[in-house]
Amino acid sequence: MTALERQQQLLESFAELLTYPAGDPAPAALRCRDLVAGKGAARHLGAFLARAQAAAPHEMEELFSSTFDLDPACAPYVGHHLCGEGPKRGAFLARLAQVYREDDFEVPSPPRELPDHLAVVLRYLARVATGPARQALLEDGLVPALDRMLAAPLEPDNVYRSVLAALREEVA
Repeated sequence: MTALERQQQLLESFAELLTYPAGDPAPAALRCRDLVAGKGAARHLGAFLARAQAAAPHEMEELFSSTFDLDPACAPYVGHHLCGEGPKRGAFLARLAQVYREDDFEVPSPPRELPDHLAVVLRYLARVATGPARQALLEDGLVPALDRMLAAPLEPDNVYRSVLAALREEVA
């Protein structure tokens, strides 16, 4: 597997982990853990994997919702963390949609998430290997958003914090 293929698979796996878990997230966590380069990221993903494997039915869904949906400090939207809610975020979303069109990236249909949702951004980054728009979204969008999300007052043992920390380590 080439480095590019590894990175694409890794970003796709993180996207799956940061999407509402309609099923068991353990297989995606296992794939992701096997692909990470950093020991810290592997440790973080190992914590998530252990929790996902031991979780009762619907426990991971509840944890996902309480982490990302009920706490605006950890909302899974890049534009929310960069621009807040309002006209600036609207302009960010419009520009992001334009970038996606220019790079022939289609938001999954029907779109269940806005273009700035972490999972959508990660899928874009996985499918578009190079380019200034991709690099800007990574460095000026995803990384600062992850830093703000990791600064959110989540429980220290929240395993979704572990996923965010692993992702932040891998995109550094």
